[in-house]
Parts: sequence; structure tokens; C-alpha cells
Amino acid sequence: MLIKEILELSKSKLINGESTNIDHFTINTNDIKGKTMFFPLKGKTDGHNYILNGVDEGLAGFFVEPGHEDIIEEALAKNKKLVIVEVKDCLKALQELATKTRERLTVPVIALTGSFGKTSQREMIYSVLKTEFNVLTTVGNLNNHIGMPLTLINYNGEDVVLLELGSNHMGEIAFLRNICKPTITLVTNIGTAHIGNFKKLKNTLKEKTSIAKDSRYFLRNMDDSMIKHAKIDAENIIEYGVHESDISNIILGKKNRYTITVNNKRHKITINNDIEYLINYSICALKIGLLLEMDIKNIIKGIDNFKCAPSRMEKMNIGRNILINDCYNASYETMISGLEYFYKQTNKNKIVILGDILEQGRMSNKIHMNIAKYMFKNNLSFNEIHLVGKEMKKVYNYLRKKDFNVFYYPKVDDVDPEILKNKSVYLKASNGVGLSKLIPKKEA
Repeated sequence: MLIKEILELSKSKLINGESTNIDHFTINTNDIKGKTMFFPLKGKTDGHNYILNGVDEGLAGFFVEPGHEDIIEEALAKNKKLVIVEVKDCLKALQELATKTRERLTVPVIALTGSFGKTSQREMIYSVLKTEFNVLTTVGNLNNHIGMPLTLINYNGEDVVLLELGSNHMGEIAFLRNICKPTITLVTNIGTAHIGNFKKLKNTLKEKTSIAKDSRYFLRNMDDSMIKHAKIDAENIIEYGVHESDISNIILGKKNRYTITVNNKRHKITINNDIEYLINYSICALKIGLLLEMDIKNIIKGIDNFKCAPSRMEKMNIGRNILINDCYNASYETMISGLEYFYKQTNKNKIVILGDILEQGRMSNKIHMNIAKYMFKNNLSFNEIHLVGKEMKKVYNYLRKKDFNVFYYPKVDDVDPEILKNKSVYLKASNGVGLSKLIPKKEA
């Protein structure tokens, strides 16, 4: 991006530097690639405090808010060629630059959201698209009011843009949608994630489906009952799902194998993972591939190459046993789904380690008790059940009375990692609980 394009930002002023091309934008001075420009955002710490370190590491330039003349002076003493642009508010400048970037794009922009499974669905779509296209996509969990605009401004001539939009309060999806103006949109599902903020599922539905407004295509997940019947504001609605879909004749096989009919031809599809909901994700990815007129052979190849993102039903081999790391995040729906999946595994000596589901608000007690009742009703007893966190104390008290083999720990530091040895393990909790501390480090 040229400096003259950056200076189109409202209330921006060139303090130093000359016309040049910026290769990369970042909010982290450890992330320098080529000619990199730094946004010093204010959060728990003020990003302005890291500018000088970034200059030492090779920054080509940085944005700066008024009142930091001392930093500017010290930075120029280190490098007189620095590009320095003053803006009133660095975060707003980042978002405005993303909006201007989108206005210049002529390529398809795909945006997705949902209560859970967003990253896995995005990775499935990405795995398909990259077999034919150069794709700009969200990295990690950079899906909020900072991460999504940051992804967008780093556009560098890619064929397709694939964005994940996160939301934990009303109005956030609409805000992000107005920045990225997606061509194709979808919602993975509606569940209890962040229910403490949304209060009711109908509010969650309203928030998530607002992504569809003004999009050319909305992909309706017919496997989710709330999305299936939701009012959607989009030019065209395309249905997909395992049992109901615009794709005809989906025939399920064993071990996540199925066949479909596309253009009057049968095609066999295999997912290299036996997690059932990945079938739904693959059908969605397939439909997007067809929308973009991809070769069906490349679509199938992309599905075959898919791998779960780290900490999301991630299988790790520990000797003859497995550890399923699913502790990036949690909701009632994903915890139940994970427990059911793990219970069906044939491994002996299976244990589960469950931590609190966070951000449930007034619903927290009910949601955690429903997990306990579900485990009892469906006899998900396992060899050992280890429960971590304040909310899981309720689950512990309930299951203990039902003669389940349960153990309780107020916090993750109280758990002895030795309990994982010589056992197959499933770990599930919200990321803030910190269950990932228990995962054995891979030997170099």
C-alpha cells in the first residue's frame, strides 16, 4: 500500500518519510515482514511504549497519536527514513483503512460467524479454496474489531478473501460486516456461547445472522434448527446440510465417507477425521467451491487435506493412547458433542478433564447442571472424570451422588499432570481455564 493511500485517512498527517510502498501492517512489533508499519494500539498496555523497540527490530514506519513527540524524536534519531503518520485514534485509523481497502477490492469476500466451530469451518473452506486460489484468510483467532480489519488491510493481490467474524455482544457483527462488506456469508450454528452477554438465544440468532445483510449469497445451514427457520436478509439463499441441501443425493457411508451428485455425476468424499460434524462443514465448503466455479476434483482434494486447527478436537498420540485437545473454547453444545464422541472411542482407560464454560452469565448454573444431568442420563461415566473450576463444582457434587468416579480441583494448577499417563484423555474447557497447561510438551 502506498503512503499516499494511507494519508487518505481522515485527520491523518505525514510527520516524516517519503512516498514508498508498505508491505505489511501489524499491531505486534515481533511481527515484522518486509516494509512493515506498526499500529500502537491501547489495551492493557499502550502500544506507543513498544515503538522504539520496533524501530530497533526494523520497522519501516508507525502510526502515532498526538502527544508523543518524545517518542518521535527518539525514533528519528535511530532512523531518519522512518515513515511516521499521525492520526487522532490508531484503532479507528486501522478500521478506516480496512474499510478503504475493501472499497478497492473486486475479488470475492467470504465472511462467516457462529456460536462455535467458526475456526474449523473456516479452515475447511480454506483447505478447499487454496487448491485453486491464492487466499487471504484470518490467522488464528484474529476475528474481532482489531483482528478482522488487520487481516483485511494486509490484502496483497489475493484471489479470494476469507474472514472469520467473532462476536460476544450485540451489534459487533454489523460493525464488522460494514467494514468487510462480504459477498458470501454463512453462520455455522446458534448455541449458548457468550449467552451471558446475549441473554437469550433469539438475540444470538439476530446478532449472528445480521452478517447476511446486503451479501450476494447466504449459505443456510439446514442442520441447525434456528438458522433453518431464520429470516435472512440476503440477495440469494443457498441451503446446505447433511439431510437437507441444494446439493442432491448425499449418501452417508462409514467413517465420515459420503457420496454426492454434482452435475449428474457421483463423487466419493472422505474426511480424514471421524468427528461427525465435519461432514456438515465439508458440505458447506463444497458448496462455496461450486459457487466460485471450482473443479470438483480440487474441491474433493481440499476436503481430503483438511486438518483440525490446534486445540480444536486436536488428536495427539501419547504412546498407545490418544489425547484429544479441545480446550481452546467451550459451550454446552461443544462439550456434549465432544463427550459423546470420546465415549464412542474404543480406547481403554478413558478419562475426561473438564473445566468451566465461561461467559454464561445468569445461565451458568443451569448450563453446567444440564451437563451433569446429560452425563448421568446417557451414562457417560468414563473411567475417571476430573472437573476444574468454580462452576464445575456443581457438576462434581451431582455426579458424585450418582456414583460416578469424579474428582474436583478449584483450579488447573491443582491437577497433577501424572493423571494423564497411560490413559486416553479428553480435555475440554473455555480457554481462560488454562487446561492446556496439562498437555505434555512434544519432545524436540
